[in-house]
Amino acid sequence: MDKIRIQGGRRLEGRVWVSGSKNASLPILAAALLVDGPIILDGVPRLADVHNMLYMLSKLGLEHEWQADGSLRLEVVDDSVIEAPYHLVRTMRASFCLIGPLWARRGKAIVSYPGGCVFGHRPVDLHLKGLRGLGARLDLDGGNVHASGPVRGGDVFLGGSFGSTVLGTANILTAAVLAQGRTSIEYAAQEPEIVDLCHFLVKCGAKIEGIGSHRLEIEGVSRLTGCRHEIIADRIEAGTLLMAGIMTRGEVQVLGARPDHLGAVLDRLREAGAPLEIGEMELSEAFGMPGRERPRMIRLEEEQPGGRATGSVPRSGSAPSPSKGSLGQGNSDDLLMGYRFRHNGLPPVPDSQSEATQERVPYIKSLPWDRLDCVDAVTMPYPGFPTDLQAQFVSLMCIADGVSVVTEKIYPERFIHVAELNRLGAQIRREGPSAIIKGGQRLGGATLMASDLRASAALILAGLVAKGTTEVRRVYHLDRGYERLEQKLCSLGADMERVRDR
Repeated sequence: MDKIRIQGGRRLEGRVWVSGSKNASLPILAAALLVDGPIILDGVPRLADVHNMLYMLSKLGLEHEWQADGSLRLEVVDDSVIEAPYHLVRTMRASFCLIGPLWARRGKAIVSYPGGCVFGHRPVDLHLKGLRGLGARLDLDGGNVHASGPVRGGDVFLGGSFGSTVLGTANILTAAVLAQGRTSIEYAAQEPEIVDLCHFLVKCGAKIEGIGSHRLEIEGVSRLTGCRHEIIADRIEAGTLLMAGIMTRGEVQVLGARPDHLGAVLDRLREAGAPLEIGEMELSEAFGMPGRERPRMIRLEEEQPGGRATGSVPRSGSAPSPSKGSLGQGNSDDLLMGYRFRHNGLPPVPDSQSEATQERVPYIKSLPWDRLDCVDAVTMPYPGFPTDLQAQFVSLMCIADGVSVVTEKIYPERFIHVAELNRLGAQIRREGPSAIIKGGQRLGGATLMASDLRASAALILAGLVAKGTTEVRRVYHLDRGYERLEQKLCSLGADMERVRDR
């Protein structure tokens, strides 16, 4: 088991790319079960959750291969298996979104109740309600859900106590695209990851109206065929990197970050007084290279011992050495980690560099500040403040001036990180679904225990500004959702390392 050791107090500076979205990749990978013929996905991050999903899909007859250009090729070669057992599904809750496409494509499905991070009860009742609305016969036996019967169009309402359900929307949507007749999903999730799933399905031949709204209309088709699709940038990673820059008062340019996916987060950061720069730049400028010298890709090993993904990184013999203020403090391989050929709308590098054209890359940049004020935040379904950035925002508020209240309305028990932050000297107390933070505290290093994926990132952010040494243990959680986060932070000047935890 690994831990991350951080020497706090280093100002971050430079440029860093955002990887493809984990939360968009997983439902799209599950939806590949619906498709006849090969699929090429660009920008899929090399993460523990992605590898686990691919392993499950291989047991369901879906072959996959990482291509030399960093893309992922998928194709169903055996559609006879209908069961995803507990020992596979228990690794993450997103695996439950297999039941919709598995049932729709193969007529039957057996999927265990899901696992994942432990921070409160996350039922699948809305998933089951939606499947029944499409005509599924459901039996619950031994911790497994059995779905059978023909898929018929119908009217489905997916609103619940905590708003719409993202994975529930994915499940019902992927079943409905092969249904007999028309389906209406009311109170569908609006998250960018659901929009990306819709765009993928449409490329494969699905008929979907209302994409990006709370009401999706789907006309069932008899068959879907393969396509090439690019995964959107990970808005949660983008927000995490941006907050790392703000907390260290650094100038960190997060390349590929989509401002339109982070509206609520940017609103809270601006209200706190964090100066930000939002814009676009030429792709060649983003790499700090002359216009026609664009990086080429090499393929690294797919996985290291312990299941940690390595991904692909750009190489260019003509690339200049990184320098402070332009390309950060570390090696350019680390700096650009997560880049893919078609990542964030960027086409493949042409065979001839003379054919290169200028594409534009969105970015968000943190700037130094003299004062940061505490502000309140409430997590809500998109376009509200994302629950997956709540823990990181709590870390940020620990060093701001004043008192802030952060309320969790998606997963009210998602505050396990609070006790660990208090070990660093933060002053946070829980009151029901809220954390009340007295900011302006000087944080000091300590040994911390990560409890889940986003809490891991929050503790690392706090360690960046804590005086002395901070050790974050059980960082296998981090590998589920961040592609080499510590290497990206090191490329920006952080003093941190991953070591074995005995």
